[in-house]
Amino acid sequence: MSNQVGRSFSRIGGEIKNIFSFLKRVLFKITHLADDTDIEGTIKDIKGGVVLEGSNLWILIFSAGIACVGLNTGSPAVIIGAMLISPLMSPILGIGLSAGINDKEYLIKSVYNFGIATGLSLLVSFIYFYFTPLDQFTDEMRSRITPTILDAGVALFGGLAGIIAGSRTEKTNAIPGVAIATALMPPLCTAGYGLAKGEFQEIFLGAFYLFFMNAVLISLSTYAVVRILKFPLVEQEDPESATRVKSMVFIVILLLLYPSYYFLEKTLRELEEQGLVETFITDNIHDIKNGVDWTPIAVSDTVSKLEVYYFGEAISDDSTNVLKEKLERSMREKGYAGVWQLELIPTAAQDNDKVVIRDRVSRLQQDMERIENNLILRQLTEDSLIAEINTFQMDTIPFNTIKQELKAIYPDLSNLAIGELTRTSFDTLGNREELTVIVSWKKALYKSEKKRRAKRIEEFLKVKLPNEPLQLVSM
Repeated sequence: MSNQVGRSFSRIGGEIKNIFSFLKRVLFKITHLADDTDIEGTIKDIKGGVVLEGSNLWILIFSAGIACVGLNTGSPAVIIGAMLISPLMSPILGIGLSAGINDKEYLIKSVYNFGIATGLSLLVSFIYFYFTPLDQFTDEMRSRITPTILDAGVALFGGLAGIIAGSRTEKTNAIPGVAIATALMPPLCTAGYGLAKGEFQEIFLGAFYLFFMNAVLISLSTYAVVRILKFPLVEQEDPESATRVKSMVFIVILLLLYPSYYFLEKTLRELEEQGLVETFITDNIHDIKNGVDWTPIAVSDTVSKLEVYYFGEAISDDSTNVLKEKLERSMREKGYAGVWQLELIPTAAQDNDKVVIRDRVSRLQQDMERIENNLILRQLTEDSLIAEINTFQMDTIPFNTIKQELKAIYPDLSNLAIGELTRTSFDTLGNREELTVIVSWKKALYKSEKKRRAKRIEEFLKVKLPNEPLQLVSM
């Protein structure tokens, strides 16, 4: 009995092992990359774009200019266009590839061209933002000065997708998406804005950090994939040197990513703090007055001021003090060391304010009426133009077509005239417009033949011009 149980367990174990072996083969087949890798083509393509000279250099300059315009006007579409045409990623991929295949000569060349591209892009953006009359700091720029660890993840995954797509025998459309996702040129041009406006610490450092972090992580992704796919080495590595370099790279990556983690933690705390303030206002102040509007203001690094504007009668001093103490206590309980100062500002309209508001409403109503009248006038104009076009189309006579078809039916037709004539019979009906067709023949015809042909031509013209009253004259 025990032998039978043992054989059953052994058989079940064998089946499970076969299932896992099958799943392993399927997973390997799905995720395997080496079979479709074009090593020589990948190395040639990346090395071919490393050197920024000639057309590549001018494209870099123009893409920097486009990115500056997009950032300056807050246009995401223009910024995306700059990302797509920018050759800035080529030397970055070259750095990762050269490090992966241990090609020191091309590694130096890639780093050199990366420095040239970075400096030139900064110069172009500095010149643009220094002289442009539009010097406002847009939301597109603001979003690129506080990079978080999430941006680092986008750069890392984008770099992996880019080098894997670029190393395939059959190229895919992933490269444009990688260029958009990793966002190299916009933060670099934002850093140029910081230099042009003298905002070194507030803008330049944050934007340049985002650019540099993206560049390093894209290079690191390229290096990792090149090693995984076993690209052939140009020079054999010294094991001790390789270990030392890997340790240094690991330390550099940790130091590089720490600010992004700090920015993420700061952003999350600000969102949490803002949520607490909104909850405080909703739970406390909305219970007292309606129509509350609030504006948080940072007074200093340790003190934040919360200005709350409300409509209606003024809140008593006792109620204000209770709310202030409650706000400070609730913020401290959540671990915020800074002191929050609450200021309640009534905005009850006085008589003069009511007059101003009434005048403003009246002007707005007049503007709305004027806009409505303009829309009505525009609609009438469009209707009139459409009617004229329809009339023109109806009045347009396909003379050449009629001429050719009649000539094909009656080769002895010598003259044809079609036109509008005004007729009158001197009666009470007055004048009327009528389409008149005149035909003449090369040889004399009997009266009956002329009549027969005139009837056939008239029937033919009624088909061609169904909406036109006409009279035919045969000579």
